[in-house]
Amino acid sequence: MSRILLVTAMTAEADAVCAGMMGPWRPRPVTSTGSAAAAAAGTGTLSRGSPPSWDRQLLTAVRIGPYLGRRSGAVTVLAAGAAGPAAAAGTATALATAQAAGEPFDLVVSFGIAGGFAGRADIGDLVIADALIAADLGAESGVDAPPGEPGQPPAPTASSDFLTLEQLGLGASTLSPREETVQTLTGILAGTGRPVRTGPVLTVSTITGTERRAAALALRFGPAAEAMEGYAVAVATAVYGTPFAEIRAISNAVGRRDRASWDVPGALAGLSAAAAALTAGIDTLTAALRATGSGGPARPAGPAEARGPATGGTS
Repeated sequence: MSRILLVTAMTAEADAVCAGMMGPWRPRPVTSTGSAAAAAAGTGTLSRGSPPSWDRQLLTAVRIGPYLGRRSGAVTVLAAGAAGPAAAAGTATALATAQAAGEPFDLVVSFGIAGGFAGRADIGDLVIADALIAADLGAESGVDAPPGEPGQPPAPTASSDFLTLEQLGLGASTLSPREETVQTLTGILAGTGRPVRTGPVLTVSTITGTERRAAALALRFGPAAEAMEGYAVAVATAVYGTPFAEIRAISNAVGRRDRASWDVPGALAGLSAAAAALTAGIDTLTAALRATGSGGPARPAGPAEARGPATGGTS
C-alpha cells in the first residue's frame, strides 16, 4: 500500500482531515467481567454504571523532525503552517525524515480550504488542482509615471505587466500533477456527494481582497481557486521526485473581503468528507500510483501553459 502525506496549513484543517479519516464514533458494549475476546468482539453486555468503549479508527501521533503529525495506516497528516515558506519547510522535513527511515512517501497532497473564483468553484465545492501556479511570484514591468515633487505621493502606474519566473528565466511558476492522479482523485471524491471541480489553483502570498484583483487574476490565469501553500509544497516534493496533488474545499468567493459570507465550518466539513473518501479509496489510489510509477516530480507546465491563461477543469 502506498504511503501518503496530507499537508495542511492550520491545525483546524488537520483536525477536520483526521476526523474524516477516523470515521464516526460507534458505541461498542463491553462487560467488566467478560473475557478480553468478548470485549474485543463487542459481544459482552454492558454492566450497570459501566461506561461504553468506543470503536473508531484511531490515529497515532508521530514525530516528524520538530513537527508532530498524526498517522492512520498508510496516511500521515501534518499541519505545517500557513503560507508558502512554512508549507515548504514542513513538507521537505517530512519527506527527508521518511526517506531517512527507509519509508518514503509515494504521494503528497496539499489539503485545505480556499477561495473559489466566480463561475469556476462555488462555496462548498471541492477542487482538485490540475495546475499549481505561483500567481504573484515574478516581477512587475511597465510604463510608470514620473515621480512627483518631494513630499507628494507617487503618481499611479500608467500601465503594468506581470512577468512570470519562466519569462525571467528563473524557473517554473506553474507545476502540474500527473493527469492520472487528478483523474483518480476526481473519481474518489465523487463519492462525497459534493460538486468536484478540476482546474488551476493559485498560490499567493497575499490573499485577494478586492474585486479588481480577483478580475485581474481570473483574466491572467483562468483559475478555479486561490490558496497560499500548494505551489510551495509541490516545489518541495520535486526535490525528492515525489508525485503531488492539491485538494481544496471552498469556503468563500475570491474578491471583496466579506467574512460574513464565508462558510469556514462548511469547508472544514468538506475536508472531512474528502479525507473519508480518500481513506476509503486508498486501494484505488495505490493501484493508480503503481500503474504510473510512484517516482518523478510534479511536471513543470509548458511555455504556453505558463505564459498564457491556464485552462481546464469544469465549472
